Amino acid sequence: MSRIISDPQKKEVFKAIPAQVTIGETTVTASKIWSNQKLTSYPSITLNISLDDIPHYVDVVEGVLYYQATLTVHVLAGTTHGIPGVILAEALAGQTVSAIETWIDPLPENVRIFDLEGDISSMRSLGTSVEGITDLVLSVKIYHS
Repeated sequence: MSRIISDPQKKEVFKAIPAQVTIGETTVTASKIWSNQKLTSYPSITLNISLDDIPHYVDVVEGVLYYQATLTVHVLAGTTHGIPGVILAEALAGQTVSAIETWIDPLPENVRIFDLEGDISSMRSLGTSVEGITDLVLSVKIYHS
């Protein structure tokens, strides 16, 4: 039996992903959307949560039963405020990974990760498009009760 991640849990994940980064003296704010929403600006962070249908993972310390899902994060950026898109995308993605690493302690609504190295896959690039937009992708195993 699997359990679908709830809307309140999705909202906590959405809130916990940072969308602002400072490079030098310049602060840039990315739009943050779900993958089914229309992309209207850059930089942008798009999120998608899909079920892996892995029935459970038991936190042996707390005795809580968790279900697994996959969070996919696309960080898209072009040159903004004179900062090249690839540098901006890498900074936003790095900040996102740093935030997710804190999810060892559960977010509100009991969403978490268990293994820093195993649950967060390394960043990969889908390259730079003709328009100069860099797309970096993160994949994260998240657990919810």
